[in-house]
Amino acid sequence: MKKVLSLVLALALVLGVMSFASAEDAKTKIVIWSFTPEFEGMVTKYYAPNHPEIEFVFDMTPTAQYPDKVDNLLAENAASDEAPDIFTLEAAFVKKYVNLSWTADLRDVGFTEEELGTAIPVMRQIGEDANGVPKGLSWQSTPGALFYRASLAEQYLGVTTPEEFQAKVADWDTFVETAKELNEKSEGKIKMVTGSGDIWNAYQYNRQTGWVKDGKLVIDPELYDYLDLCKEMYEDDLTNKSGSWSETWYNGMRQDTTLCYFLPTWGLHYVLKPACGEGTNDTMDDATLKATCEANGGTYGDWRMVAGPVGYSWGGTWVAANAAKVAAADDAKKAIIKDIINFFTLDVDFLVQYAKDSGDFVGSTAAVEKILAEGGTPNEFLGGQDHYKMFAEAAALANGSLMTEYDDKINTAWSDNVTTPYEKGELELDECIAKFKEAVAAAYTDITVE
Repeated sequence: MKKVLSLVLALALVLGVMSFASAEDAKTKIVIWSFTPEFEGMVTKYYAPNHPEIEFVFDMTPTAQYPDKVDNLLAENAASDEAPDIFTLEAAFVKKYVNLSWTADLRDVGFTEEELGTAIPVMRQIGEDANGVPKGLSWQSTPGALFYRASLAEQYLGVTTPEEFQAKVADWDTFVETAKELNEKSEGKIKMVTGSGDIWNAYQYNRQTGWVKDGKLVIDPELYDYLDLCKEMYEDDLTNKSGSWSETWYNGMRQDTTLCYFLPTWGLHYVLKPACGEGTNDTMDDATLKATCEANGGTYGDWRMVAGPVGYSWGGTWVAANAAKVAAADDAKKAIIKDIINFFTLDVDFLVQYAKDSGDFVGSTAAVEKILAEGGTPNEFLGGQDHYKMFAEAAALANGSLMTEYDDKINTAWSDNVTTPYEKGELELDECIAKFKEAVAAAYTDITVE
């Protein structure tokens, strides 16, 4: 009897081990590549704990090296085991990849037009290829606004509400006139913006056409108006004559030197707020930021936001699927790929929670509507203004069709060869344009430059 019992117990042990091994073997492996640890953190915190059936493998590569890594692997071994099933795309190169066959049509993993239609329009536009095929979705939307110091606006311009300030920056001509008024009444102490770079990210959305159309370089007529504006503001000493991300730029966020900043959603939380006081940083919560400003000096609570002269978008991160891995996947794995992308970019319950946790402006129209319906996000940093309401209005104005895969290098070439030398009077406009075209032709042999 003891021998029989021992045999039964041994058999049960073996079956248990086999069962455990089978459960482990049943896990679906999902490889995720990214240029930022942010997405891995989101998956680990919000998704993985509820999906033990998935084995996640993360590969994070710094932004500067990321495109080369993606190019090298997907060009030769896109279906390999180490290749990503899902990978993230930054604004600087998202259009490059959505226009390549390497990224899957999201409908191939099960997305419907009804589901895709709930994404913020500008972010969906950017995630589409040249033929409107949906290739990427974003958990965030990055509309921009104009942030300004309420106390300085009241002291020098006599305005006391965001509505009054918006009237003074309603279009670019009015914006320049207000800059002149500010410069005169502050006796040159306060400038409207840090420099022309501050204006660029918003102004470029005045264009009707992006940099490249039908394979040809396009200089939209609006850009000549932009140059005139930059030159006028530079010559009339209406800016601090410094660049974005410079020490002067950051100092203006906590000192009385600069009235306005054009910033997107992430700029509020990760740029303006951390720089608002002496000794503040991006690890502090709002209570600590406020206390630090009160103790050491700063601008917490003195900021307001308005739409400004034009609706625009700046930045973002898109989630895409590897077409080769999707083609090789069975229906179960395709469903997992879809569920992961859908959860982070379109799932209303998750996005509402994520917005509460992070303050980020999310990429789903339905989620934004729910957040606003539940009372929005009154923000003490903005004097009680609801930044979600303001960004929702701005998101509806931005035109994502202007973005091209060539923007990053062409924008730099425009700034270096045209905006900077022209506003400073170093070169005539014709010379600037000629140098710009030479730079574009050298950078992109597939663009016709006339």
